[in-house]
Amino acid sequence: MYPILARYDSIFIYSYTVVLAVGVLLSTGLTARLARRRPAAKWFDALLVAFFAALLGGRLGFVLGQWTYFQEHPSEIWQIGLGGLSYFGALFAGLAALFLWTRFLGRSFYQYAALFSPGLALLSTFGWLACWFEGCAYGRETVIGTFAADLPDGYGVFALRYQTQLIGMLLSLAAFIAILWLFKRAKPAVLFWAALLLISTAHLVPDLLRGDPAWMLGGMRLDSLFDGLMIAVSLLMLQYFVRKE
Repeated sequence: MYPILARYDSIFIYSYTVVLAVGVLLSTGLTARLARRRPAAKWFDALLVAFFAALLGGRLGFVLGQWTYFQEHPSEIWQIGLGGLSYFGALFAGLAALFLWTRFLGRSFYQYAALFSPGLALLSTFGWLACWFEGCAYGRETVIGTFAADLPDGYGVFALRYQTQLIGMLLSLAAFIAILWLFKRAKPAVLFWAALLLISTAHLVPDLLRGDPAWMLGGMRLDSLFDGLMIAVSLLMLQYFVRKE
């Protein structure tokens, strides 16, 4: 893990921030290119609305999930550069903001959601890579195997753990490739729900192997339950829109 890439006097350059910023730039560039194939008026405005809502929601979700720590370190609540965004907080806030923006302007939610889907999958890939550098979303202890390595937890304690960040990154990359393939072939609503299904599946698998603290419900991680819910909803909506076509 390499949480700090460089230091200049008292200024630290954190790997989490740099990797996530690269992911945002590449995702935006990709969306700009795809917008030529699926034109959407003022798509960049919509992207900014969704992005800042996702950033706020992601940070809020992370802080609430680690509230015991942040009660003792309140000055770090808004220090996003140190790492720490909730995937579901970002996803739900971003989609809600995009939905409200399209409703307010009388535009199609699915037109914009479909356009942003490949970029979302690419950004998810970089999110896992950022966690690999930072050490967040670490795996629980296991035995020697293909996806096991000597890795630290959030306190720097090394043990043989699942490489959840690597698994998440590879699965998200596969989801990105599949969504990009569908981009030319599927209608907006089908593309969006298929993308959400693929991204949620890519998120669920490493979630089941994670060892970092999380809210629990019925003996299961709450984020895993959310992933399962998103997969179920996506399958139902896909069935509906495919039949509708």
